[in-house]
Amino acid sequence: MLTTEALFAAVNAHNMPLAKAHFAPADRNQMNWSSWGQPFTHLHCVLWRHSQHSAKVTCTFANQNDPATGMSNVNFWNVQLERAASGRWLITTYGQG
Repeated sequence: MLTTEALFAAVNAHNMPLAKAHFAPADRNQMNWSSWGQPFTHLHCVLWRHSQHSAKVTCTFANQNDPATGMSNVNFWNVQLERAASGRWLITTYGQG
């Protein structure tokens, strides 16, 4: 869960290099946003499932209503992670699905 919470902190700080560092190298393009939008507040992340090599975390946050970022009435993201060879957890995808 630390990786997902660190991602939200990087996004709130508008720190794109740090935000991308929490993603697997092949998936860093998911952070190519055109707008930062409003900060994520009231963040709460819960581990739903995990194995030695993968995990799913659901993070809830205060409702986001920002058409510029494509988020309308969004209040959670599901985050998929994989453990890198280094042992570090890296995000492979996130979103409403």
